[in-house]
Amino acid sequence: MVRVVLADDEPLALTLLEHIIDWKRFGLSLAGCAKNGDELYEMILTLRPEIVITDICMPGRSGLEIIAKTLEAGLPTRFLIVSSYASFSYAREAMQLGAEDFLPKPVNRAELMKALTVVKEKLKSPEPQTESCSKIIRAVKNYIEAHFEEHLTLESVAATVYVSPSYLSTLFKKETGSNFSEYLTAIRMKNAKRLLDDASYTVAQVAEMTGYRDVKHFSGVFQKFYNISPAKYRK
Repeated sequence: MVRVVLADDEPLALTLLEHIIDWKRFGLSLAGCAKNGDELYEMILTLRPEIVITDICMPGRSGLEIIAKTLEAGLPTRFLIVSSYASFSYAREAMQLGAEDFLPKPVNRAELMKALTVVKEKLKSPEPQTESCSKIIRAVKNYIEAHFEEHLTLESVAATVYVSPSYLSTLFKKETGSNFSEYLTAIRMKNAKRLLDDASYTVAQVAEMTGYRDVKHFSGVFQKFYNISPAKYRK
Protein backbone atom coordinates (compact mmCIF):
# COMPACT_ATOMS: atom_id res chain seq x y z
CA MET A 1 0.00 0.00 0.00
CA VAL A 2 1.18 3.52 -0.82
CA ARG A 3 1.18 5.72 2.29
CA VAL A 4 -0.41 9.16 1.95
CA VAL A 5 -0.34 12.12 4.34
CA LEU A 6 -2.91 14.92 4.00
CA ALA A 7 -2.25 18.47 5.19
CA ASP A 8 -4.54 21.49 5.42
CA ASP A 9 -5.28 24.01 8.16
CA GLU A 10 -8.99 23.82 7.30
CA PRO A 11 -10.62 20.78 9.03
CA LEU A 12 -13.38 20.69 6.41
CA ALA A 13 -10.82 20.49 3.60
CA LEU A 14 -9.09 17.56 5.32
CA THR A 15 -12.39 15.74 5.80
CA LEU A 16 -13.28 16.29 2.14
CA LEU A 17 -9.96 14.86 0.96
CA GLU A 18 -10.37 11.83 3.21
CA HIS A 19 -13.79 11.06 1.74
CA ILE A 20 -13.25 11.71 -1.97
CA ILE A 21 -10.15 9.53 -2.31
CA ASP A 22 -10.92 5.92 -3.23
CA TRP A 23 -8.24 4.50 -0.93
CA LYS A 24 -8.68 0.74 -1.44
CA ARG A 25 -9.30 0.86 -5.17
CA PHE A 26 -6.07 2.75 -5.80
CA GLY A 27 -3.95 0.88 -3.28
CA LEU A 28 -3.53 3.86 -0.97
CA SER A 29 -3.51 4.09 2.82
CA LEU A 30 -4.01 7.20 4.94
CA ALA A 31 -0.90 7.51 7.11
CA GLY A 32 -1.88 10.76 8.81
CA CYS A 33 -3.42 14.23 8.69
CA ALA A 34 -1.58 17.44 9.56
CA LYS A 35 -3.13 20.81 10.38
CA ASN A 36 -0.03 22.97 9.93
CA GLY A 37 3.32 22.95 8.19
CA ASP A 38 5.41 22.05 11.22
CA GLU A 39 3.20 19.07 12.02
CA LEU A 40 3.35 17.97 8.39
CA TYR A 41 7.14 18.03 8.30
CA GLU A 42 7.35 15.96 11.48
CA MET A 43 4.96 13.42 9.93
CA ILE A 44 7.08 13.23 6.80
CA LEU A 45 10.20 12.55 8.85
CA THR A 46 8.56 9.92 11.07
CA LEU A 47 6.00 8.26 8.78
CA ARG A 48 8.00 8.50 5.51
CA PRO A 49 4.90 8.69 3.25
CA GLU A 50 5.30 8.11 -0.46
CA ILE A 51 2.76 10.86 -1.26
CA VAL A 52 1.79 14.10 0.47
CA ILE A 53 -1.29 16.08 -0.52
CA THR A 54 -0.96 19.54 0.97
CA ASP A 55 -2.19 23.10 0.90
CA ILE A 56 0.42 25.82 0.31
CA CYS A 57 -0.60 28.47 2.84
CA MET A 58 -0.65 27.00 6.34
CA PRO A 59 0.48 28.09 9.81
CA GLY A 60 4.14 27.31 10.43
CA ARG A 61 6.05 26.19 7.36
CA SER A 62 4.37 26.73 4.00
CA GLY A 63 3.79 23.94 1.52
CA LEU A 64 6.66 25.30 -0.58
CA GLU A 65 9.03 25.20 2.39
CA ILE A 66 7.96 21.64 3.19
CA ILE A 67 8.75 20.45 -0.34
CA ALA A 68 12.20 22.06 -0.20
CA LYS A 69 12.94 20.76 3.32
CA THR A 70 11.92 17.23 2.32
CA LEU A 71 14.19 17.37 -0.71
CA GLU A 72 17.00 18.73 1.47
CA ALA A 73 16.52 15.78 3.84
CA GLY A 74 16.97 13.40 0.91
CA LEU A 75 13.50 11.87 1.16
CA PRO A 76 11.76 10.60 -2.02
CA THR A 77 8.28 11.85 -1.07
CA ARG A 78 6.07 13.02 -3.95
CA PHE A 79 3.86 16.09 -3.49
CA LEU A 80 0.46 17.13 -4.80
CA ILE A 81 -0.55 20.71 -4.04
CA VAL A 82 -4.22 21.47 -3.38
CA SER A 83 -4.94 25.16 -2.85
CA SER A 84 -7.32 28.01 -3.57
CA TYR A 85 -7.21 30.07 -6.76
CA ALA A 86 -5.88 32.94 -4.64
CA SER A 87 -2.72 30.87 -4.11
CA PHE A 88 -2.45 29.79 -7.74
CA SER A 89 0.41 32.25 -8.27
CA TYR A 90 2.50 29.79 -6.23
CA ALA A 91 1.92 27.03 -8.77
CA ARG A 92 5.06 27.78 -10.76
CA GLU A 93 7.20 27.84 -7.63
CA ALA A 94 5.69 24.59 -6.41
CA MET A 95 6.38 22.87 -9.73
CA GLN A 96 9.95 24.23 -9.79
CA LEU A 97 10.53 22.69 -6.38
CA GLY A 98 9.29 19.32 -7.54
CA ALA A 99 5.53 19.21 -6.89
CA GLU A 100 3.81 16.76 -9.22
CA ASP A 101 0.64 18.76 -9.78
CA PHE A 102 -1.31 21.77 -8.51
CA LEU A 103 -5.07 21.34 -8.10
CA PRO A 104 -7.51 24.16 -7.23
CA LYS A 105 -10.04 24.05 -4.40
CA PRO A 106 -12.74 22.84 -4.27
CA VAL A 107 -11.02 19.63 -5.31
CA ASN A 108 -12.48 17.77 -8.26
CA ARG A 109 -12.51 14.06 -7.42
CA ALA A 110 -11.77 12.88 -10.96
CA GLU A 111 -8.84 15.30 -11.34
CA LEU A 112 -7.40 14.31 -7.97
CA MET A 113 -7.61 10.59 -8.70
CA LYS A 114 -6.05 11.14 -12.11
CA ALA A 115 -3.17 13.05 -10.50
CA LEU A 116 -2.72 10.33 -7.86
CA THR A 117 -2.61 7.68 -10.58
CA VAL A 118 0.16 9.56 -12.37
CA VAL A 119 2.11 9.94 -9.13
CA LYS A 120 1.73 6.23 -8.33
CA GLU A 121 3.25 5.40 -11.71
CA LYS A 122 6.14 7.76 -11.04
CA LEU A 123 6.82 6.02 -7.73
CA LYS A 124 8.09 3.08 -9.78
CA SER A 125 10.92 5.34 -10.99
CA PRO A 126 13.94 5.75 -8.67
CA GLU A 127 14.56 9.30 -9.82
CA PRO A 128 12.24 11.66 -7.84
CA GLN A 129 15.05 13.40 -5.95
CA THR A 130 17.18 13.80 -9.09
CA GLU A 131 14.24 15.39 -10.90
CA SER A 132 13.56 17.80 -8.05
CA CYS A 133 17.23 18.76 -7.73
CA SER A 134 17.35 19.54 -11.44
CA LYS A 135 14.21 21.67 -11.14
CA ILE A 136 15.72 23.69 -8.29
CA ILE A 137 18.92 24.33 -10.23
CA ARG A 138 16.92 25.44 -13.28
CA ALA A 139 14.94 27.82 -11.08
CA VAL A 140 18.15 29.24 -9.60
CA LYS A 141 19.72 29.70 -13.03
CA ASN A 142 16.58 31.43 -14.32
CA TYR A 143 16.56 33.72 -11.28
CA ILE A 144 20.21 34.68 -11.79
CA GLU A 145 19.61 35.35 -15.50
CA ALA A 146 16.71 37.65 -14.62
CA HIS A 147 18.37 39.47 -11.67
CA PHE A 148 22.13 39.45 -12.37
CA GLU A 149 22.25 43.25 -12.10
CA GLU A 150 21.06 43.11 -8.50
CA HIS A 151 23.04 42.43 -5.32
CA LEU A 152 22.82 38.64 -5.30
CA THR A 153 24.21 36.37 -2.62
CA LEU A 154 24.04 32.64 -2.09
CA GLU A 155 21.79 33.35 0.89
CA SER A 156 19.35 35.57 -0.98
CA VAL A 157 19.03 33.20 -3.94
CA ALA A 158 18.65 30.14 -1.69
CA ALA A 159 15.71 31.90 -0.03
CA THR A 160 13.90 32.15 -3.39
CA VAL A 161 13.85 28.34 -3.68
CA TYR A 162 13.26 27.71 0.05
CA VAL A 163 16.47 25.76 0.72
CA SER A 164 19.43 26.49 2.99
CA PRO A 165 22.50 28.25 1.54
CA SER A 166 24.73 25.29 2.42
CA TYR A 167 22.42 22.85 0.64
CA LEU A 168 22.17 25.06 -2.44
CA SER A 169 25.94 25.49 -2.52
CA THR A 170 26.54 21.73 -2.48
CA LEU A 171 23.71 21.01 -4.91
CA PHE A 172 24.76 23.74 -7.36
CA LYS A 173 28.34 22.45 -7.50
CA LYS A 174 27.14 18.89 -7.98
CA GLU A 175 24.63 19.73 -10.71
CA THR A 176 26.60 22.35 -12.67
CA GLY A 177 30.27 21.63 -11.98
CA SER A 178 30.86 25.23 -10.88
CA ASN A 179 30.12 27.03 -7.66
CA PHE A 180 27.46 29.70 -7.24
CA SER A 181 29.79 32.70 -7.39
CA GLU A 182 31.58 31.38 -10.49
CA TYR A 183 28.27 30.93 -12.30
CA LEU A 184 27.03 34.38 -11.27
CA THR A 185 30.27 35.95 -12.49
CA ALA A 186 30.04 34.13 -15.82
CA ILE A 187 26.49 35.40 -16.39
CA ARG A 188 27.50 38.95 -15.46
CA MET A 189 30.55 38.86 -17.74
CA LYS A 190 28.51 37.50 -20.66
CA ASN A 191 26.11 40.41 -20.28
CA ALA A 192 28.94 42.89 -19.70
CA LYS A 193 30.44 41.96 -23.07
CA ARG A 194 27.06 42.40 -24.72
CA LEU A 195 26.58 45.83 -23.13
CA LEU A 196 30.11 47.00 -23.95
CA ASP A 197 29.31 46.39 -27.61
CA ASP A 198 26.86 49.26 -27.29
CA ALA A 199 28.97 52.45 -27.39
CA SER A 200 26.18 54.49 -25.80
CA TYR A 201 27.08 53.06 -22.39
CA THR A 202 30.15 54.06 -20.43
CA VAL A 203 32.24 51.40 -18.72
CA ALA A 204 30.94 52.69 -15.38
CA GLN A 205 27.35 52.29 -16.57
CA VAL A 206 28.04 48.76 -17.80
CA ALA A 207 29.58 47.95 -14.42
CA GLU A 208 26.47 49.10 -12.61
CA MET A 209 24.16 47.35 -15.07
CA THR A 210 25.87 44.05 -14.37
CA GLY A 211 25.78 44.26 -10.58
CA TYR A 212 29.08 46.01 -9.81
CA ARG A 213 28.99 49.24 -7.84
CA ASP A 214 32.76 49.73 -8.10
CA VAL A 215 34.00 50.22 -11.66
CA LYS A 216 37.56 49.26 -10.66
CA HIS A 217 36.34 45.98 -9.28
CA PHE A 218 34.31 45.38 -12.42
CA SER A 219 37.30 46.10 -14.64
CA GLY A 220 39.46 43.73 -12.61
CA VAL A 221 36.92 40.91 -12.86
CA PHE A 222 36.47 41.52 -16.61
CA GLN A 223 40.26 41.53 -17.15
CA LYS A 224 40.64 38.26 -15.25
CA PHE A 225 37.70 36.64 -17.03
CA TYR A 226 38.52 37.66 -20.63
CA ASN A 227 42.22 38.47 -20.29
CA ILE A 228 41.54 41.99 -21.60
CA SER A 229 40.34 45.19 -19.96
CA PRO A 230 36.87 46.59 -20.76
CA ALA A 231 38.47 49.64 -22.36
CA LYS A 232 40.73 47.60 -24.62
CA TYR A 233 37.90 45.25 -25.50
CA ARG A 234 35.99 48.22 -26.87
CA LYS A 235 38.87 49.19 -29.13
